[in-house]
Amino acid sequence: MSQTREIHMRIGGMTCGACVSRVRQAILSTPGAITAEVNLATETAVVQVQGQTTFDAVAERIRRRGYDAAEKKETEYRDSEVGDRDYAQRLRVGRQAVITAFMFGLPVIGLNIFGAKLASSYPGGDVWWRVLQGVLCAMALYSPAGGPILVGGLRALIHRAPNMDLLITLGILAAFGSSAVAVFLPAATQYHFHTVVMILGFINVGRYLEAKARHGVADSINALMQHVPRKAIRIEGEDSREVEISELSIGDRLRVAADTQVPVDGRILSGSGAADESMITGESLPVTRQVGDRVRGGTMWVEGLVTIEVTALGADSAIGQIIAAVHRAQSSRTRMQLFADRVAGVFVPVIVTVAVLTLLAWGLFADVDAPWVSGVSAAIGVLVIACPCALGLATPTAVYVATAQAASQGILVKDAAALERLGQVEVVVFDKTGTLTTGQAAVRDVVDEPVGPAARDNHDLLRLAASVEQYSQHPLAKAIVARAREDDITLSQPEQFRNEPGLGAAGTIDGEKVYVGNREYIQAQEIATDLMEPRFEQMSIDGQNVVWVARGGEVAGLIGLSDEARPQASGAVEDVRSLGLETMMVTGDHVEAATYIAGAVGIERIHAGRQPTEKAEVIAGLQADGRVVAFVGDGINDAPAITQADVGIAFAAGTDVANQAADLILVGDDLRLVPVAVRIGRRALRIIRQNLFWAFFYNMLAVPLAALAVIPAWIAPAAMMFSSISVVLNSLRLKKAPQGVDQAVPLRSTSSST
Repeated sequence: MSQTREIHMRIGGMTCGACVSRVRQAILSTPGAITAEVNLATETAVVQVQGQTTFDAVAERIRRRGYDAAEKKETEYRDSEVGDRDYAQRLRVGRQAVITAFMFGLPVIGLNIFGAKLASSYPGGDVWWRVLQGVLCAMALYSPAGGPILVGGLRALIHRAPNMDLLITLGILAAFGSSAVAVFLPAATQYHFHTVVMILGFINVGRYLEAKARHGVADSINALMQHVPRKAIRIEGEDSREVEISELSIGDRLRVAADTQVPVDGRILSGSGAADESMITGESLPVTRQVGDRVRGGTMWVEGLVTIEVTALGADSAIGQIIAAVHRAQSSRTRMQLFADRVAGVFVPVIVTVAVLTLLAWGLFADVDAPWVSGVSAAIGVLVIACPCALGLATPTAVYVATAQAASQGILVKDAAALERLGQVEVVVFDKTGTLTTGQAAVRDVVDEPVGPAARDNHDLLRLAASVEQYSQHPLAKAIVARAREDDITLSQPEQFRNEPGLGAAGTIDGEKVYVGNREYIQAQEIATDLMEPRFEQMSIDGQNVVWVARGGEVAGLIGLSDEARPQASGAVEDVRSLGLETMMVTGDHVEAATYIAGAVGIERIHAGRQPTEKAEVIAGLQADGRVVAFVGDGINDAPAITQADVGIAFAAGTDVANQAADLILVGDDLRLVPVAVRIGRRALRIIRQNLFWAFFYNMLAVPLAALAVIPAWIAPAAMMFSSISVVLNSLRLKKAPQGVDQAVPLRSTSSST
């Protein structure tokens, strides 16, 4: 099978959802094109292709449909700068169009109001000002105010790709043509020259305001771009000089000083210091980095001077992957958007049909003076007031803002449809190890008596066990040694050290033989364990892994270890429940350990001892009951459940397999981002529904009113403009941080899985 790859494109000439559908159809008609995601809000497309399919081949298909296409490199670090330049250019063109529209429009409107008073008895004295109106309208249509609209409409007609420009063009030409003909008809009393210039004025003002509003949408993603450094200090022999990031290559050596941004991902060759990685991991405190450690581009180096070797550039870097993930999510579509795009695809032909029927109905059946003239006016109103733009913008603008808002909080949404499903989640299922817990064993109880409370400060028992275990690589051994050092216990050097993998270790401490291991290992040394059996059973029921310590041929005590809950886990679970969601744990660990952690974090329903496929079966069972399920995990064995869930959520610190299967990636290890993500999903879904309701309601109400001439033709473009802008402004409300975001400060830890 041929390897697939992505082509990123900028698309010019799209004005509505119908354009989106036609551009997508053009792309998919290209041999080798597999998928195409086209975004009206950002005027971009992401195309997945295979084989020898090139950008030129795809672009040619798009241009045949009457749209422009330019390649957009995924590795561009200057997306924000390119966007700013495009935005500035668009505003300049928009301002010029608005000024031109009013420059020609105000005289036409003035003549419409006062022209009759300028009439005279001379030949042609009663129509000269109408002729002047027509000349001014013709100039307006040829100017930057009308020319691009007419060109777009005619191009749509030629390529048989009806869009918003075609509707406006038909309305303008109908108004201008009927008025031009009326000039030569002595009995004519109805003219629409003022309608032409008012349509041009409102349309251009609307597009100018819409461009500014859309840029407000783009500001969210541009905030991520601000973390991309522009320059770096490259070491060249004995010298160093400042260079552009674009000039760097893998393997280059760079110098990074305190209070500067790390320019790219790299590995420390010399020096040490501290990095503020909160932008990537959410870690609130600086993290110490030494020779051999990795550093991430875009983070702030706060202490020390280091030399690093470049290991990743552009889209391969940490920040580059975040930005690319956000772009891909913003280019994907929700189920609601798929429906809106299908409607928009047939919208323009339907409106043209309605306009023709309106004209015929007025002309043939209306009992008014000059019914055909009234019919023309009503038909113009129908053509201009219809707004497929609102349908096309309803979902992508909301998705664009929501995914950027999520990314700014450390939540990467890989698919827009997942954002929609997230807003519908009813059950949140958590894995245990590495998700609800830290994934690392820690000493919980130290017991040196068969009865009574655990002696948590029994330093001598810890000293014996840690002295023997300090050379072992077993995770439990490392946890015991870490606890001893945390308590400032001085360790002794064991003599005759012997390690038994999977069982325990032995050594001579202070002249006595000390054994540390599981019960079977101690019993194998012919040491009686009877007295400590009740305590062992109780600790096991509590979910602890128990390590036995024996000295001088007798059991000296027990050390209980367990994987402790993350500090924020209980708060995150409580927050999830406060949203009205059910919580559940599914783990491969034994029931005692699962019960202990579930009690610590506040989860009542647990499924323990489940294999990876059985975890997925639990999720499928909930879905069979009609529940929308989100699963949070991080390990390889979580991948089936993450894939099965309606929304799969994984930690960025988890395994690659889990991350590839997940719909959402949490940057950092803070579970409090889960309820934050749900809030963002709910708000996005609510805004999308509001946008679609307004877009459909507007057209269902406005088109009949225009057909009945309740809304005059010259008011129609103002109503259409308001519809599009309201959808964009409503989406911008998502830029406000959802409740709980400020409290969610991701913490950095190591994750594993059960």
